[in-house]
Amino acid sequence: MEKLKKEDKMSDFKFSQDYVVYKAKKEGVYPIKETDWSRLKRLINGIIPNKNLFQILASISFGIFGSAIFSLIAFNSAENLDKWVLPTTWVIFCVSIIAGIGLLILDKQQKVIISYSTTDVLNEMTEIEKSFDKPTDEDE
Repeated sequence: MEKLKKEDKMSDFKFSQDYVVYKAKKEGVYPIKETDWSRLKRLINGIIPNKNLFQILASISFGIFGSAIFSLIAFNSAENLDKWVLPTTWVIFCVSIIAGIGLLILDKQQKVIISYSTTDVLNEMTEIEKSFDKPTDEDE
């Protein structure tokens, strides 16, 4: 490999084919204070990962609810059932629908908390950006 002479510029590339070489854009850097950086890290650590646990549990509850509906339909035409079967099925029916609705509400609230946390971090980053005098494209 040939060493570059001091007169040669690094931007003068020579190719065996006709290529267009694009110059890299200048990129700004924010010298952020340690306290701001620590605050951002704390906010990011506070974001709860979205695991859909409540949604899965709600689906299971609604599955049990559907099973209880079919059981009640079948038990109404059945004869010689023990006395505890129908009341137990009604309890399962009611508890599963209430639990399913409650779990869906919890899932929705969790999504609101997660989106609020993300928005909070983005707002904090915007405030930090505003504290710097950023030149416009015309100034460069």
